[in-house]
Amino acid sequence: MILPVIAALSSGVVVKRMQVMPVLSSHFKELWEEWELRGVVFLSLTLQILLISVGNRRKYIHSALFRGVVWLAYLMADSVAIYALGMITNKLTKLNSKSVDANTQLNAFWAPFLLLHLGGPDTITAYALEDNELWLRHLLALVTQAGVTFYIFLMAWNGQKISILTIVVILAGLVKYGERVYVLWTASSEQFRESIPDSPPNYSKILEQQKLMEAVGYDVIPHEVIEIRNVIEKNLVDGADLLSQSQPYKRVQGELLVARGLVKIFQRLFADLLLSFEDRDTSRSVLEGKDPLTVFKIIEIELGIVYDLLYTKAKAIHTSWGLARRITGLVSICIVLVLFILIEDQNYSVADLSLTFILLAVAIFLEIYALAVLLFSDRTACWLIREEKFVALKFINWLQPLTKRRRWSDHMAQYSLLSFAIKEKHLPCHQILEFLHIDEQVEKLHYKHHEKVTEDLKKLIMLHVEGMQSPQTTTGSQVLERFNMERLKWSIELEFDQRILVWHIATDMCYHLNNQDSLNNSDAKISKCLSRYMFYILVMYPVMLPTVIGRIKFRETYVEAMKFFNDCKPIAHEDTDHKAPPSNNEGFCASAWRHIKEAMKRKFNITTTPSNNEGFCASARRHIKEGMKRKFNLTTACVELRNQVKTELNLTVSKGDRSKYVLFHGCQLASQLEEIENQEEKWKIISGVWVEMLCHAATSCKGSYHAQQLRRGGELLTHVWLMMAHFGLTDHFQIPHTPAIAELIMQ
Repeated sequence: MILPVIAALSSGVVVKRMQVMPVLSSHFKELWEEWELRGVVFLSLTLQILLISVGNRRKYIHSALFRGVVWLAYLMADSVAIYALGMITNKLTKLNSKSVDANTQLNAFWAPFLLLHLGGPDTITAYALEDNELWLRHLLALVTQAGVTFYIFLMAWNGQKISILTIVVILAGLVKYGERVYVLWTASSEQFRESIPDSPPNYSKILEQQKLMEAVGYDVIPHEVIEIRNVIEKNLVDGADLLSQSQPYKRVQGELLVARGLVKIFQRLFADLLLSFEDRDTSRSVLEGKDPLTVFKIIEIELGIVYDLLYTKAKAIHTSWGLARRITGLVSICIVLVLFILIEDQNYSVADLSLTFILLAVAIFLEIYALAVLLFSDRTACWLIREEKFVALKFINWLQPLTKRRRWSDHMAQYSLLSFAIKEKHLPCHQILEFLHIDEQVEKLHYKHHEKVTEDLKKLIMLHVEGMQSPQTTTGSQVLERFNMERLKWSIELEFDQRILVWHIATDMCYHLNNQDSLNNSDAKISKCLSRYMFYILVMYPVMLPTVIGRIKFRETYVEAMKFFNDCKPIAHEDTDHKAPPSNNEGFCASAWRHIKEAMKRKFNITTTPSNNEGFCASARRHIKEGMKRKFNLTTACVELRNQVKTELNLTVSKGDRSKYVLFHGCQLASQLEEIENQEEKWKIISGVWVEMLCHAATSCKGSYHAQQLRRGGELLTHVWLMMAHFGLTDHFQIPHTPAIAELIMQ
């Protein structure tokens, strides 16, 4: 009797569920259809606010998570806006044009705002340099999406006031989107190169004036001149006079003027164009003998201006027409908002009406924010200084001090081979990541950290750059010759990538083996930071380093180091009733695998005693945990390297097996450095070698690769490269002096 009752009840429940599901499904479908367009439009609004507020912060924020958020928002922004336009179009095509209700009319009013969103914020037009090359694709998108917007406008036209307001917003959207296409075009590699052509002297005009002056009776003297435009020359002269000012406010004005003048010359480097010796003499005369921190600040301002040219709408907005368009756009949107409020009630839904007001408010906010970005830019400050608008400059400085503006991260990334090899920051989910074959990529980010670029390091770099005599930079030989360290010369004769690895290992060993002395030594801290920074460049951005044949892969070196430290991990078993503990030569992985096989035998042995009845998984997990507890820290790892690597052997590295003896040569170099009794001298040698390698790497990297790093918070390598270019220490200076006739030198 019970079973039939239960069956009847269960069948009743199933019937009720079958009846409820279609109701819930239809209700959910109606709810989705009602709110889908609103949700997509609101998402587009959110992405625009996010992009305009964080877009220009990329030049001084180095966080990978931050860059990931900006990347996702940048990719989603256009797709979401286009999808919303498609939804509005689809909604209108399903209706008869004569029966467009008030809410549909309001939805059509949203279309030109989506065109505004496609125009993008002023603070970010390209996420990477490659996006600038897609300007033709965006031009096609401008034509198609403008056509869709006009189609929506015509389908929803009813001659009322809201249709007239739509025309105003459409015009603003076309201007905004057109600016984006124009900026992408000007920042593309070909056009960027053509936008900074050579400025040859106007010889015909000069000769004509010479004949005229000679006919009048003047004697015209031929004279060699540096051909720089008057604006640039005035900026450099006025700025150089202010660089020595003791007041920070006055000194930063000089830095801005000098940077604005030099960037007009040295932006050619980012297009891989040549420079003249006149350019070298001009920049060197301004920067030579100046305070290192001041020179670095000038470089920061220059790179910030270049970032704006390549990744933002600076090319379009820093003009009189750009300012006029911003003011006109703001006024027109405000007028649309006022007139929309004055429209008689058309029985709009509360949700659609609220979203429309949000669209108008956000459009006004975006225009105000764009004006604020324009007002607080370095180029605006330079213009105010040059035009002597000091009242306005003081007001801007009061709102946002010139001395506290952030133009790059002022940090350098750090990466340690030994820390990675000994799994100092072990991830609990390493097995899952290894199964997915993404363990190396994730752990690279996990082991990376950043250190501030200190004033001592900037002074050391500046001192080295000023002491260089030619663009042919060495990679350590000058320092070794100065300290008579011929026995270390073998280490700088290796190929560059291998040189970085060997000196990186040796520096880490010297730093941690004498940790107490190293902590009190400024050169030791600089050496450690530069060592880990150069290794980070080798691992993450090897294209920025000199090209060599058969570059050592990071994974090969890492596996070699990991094998060494695994072989140095003795595991002592607590379970002594069975096999003897492994010898000191048995690696952690081999020992763990042997222990797992023993656990499997014990698990399936029917004569096993109760004390040995521990499960296979629990036993293996316990053994692995014991092994992980005995992992090295950096100090003990360096001690093991020093004690177990026999550096008295004379091993050589063949070209086909270059990564095999990296650890050995690193230990050999460390032992030779440890023989130097004077700690101050030892760390001066190490820091000097690293600065020379840094300068060599900087000058060997293409300008386009340096430009890519500007969107990642900036790289110290890029700042060193531009500084060396200002002192004429790169290979870009190949245009000889050209004599010209000065127009105003007459007797």
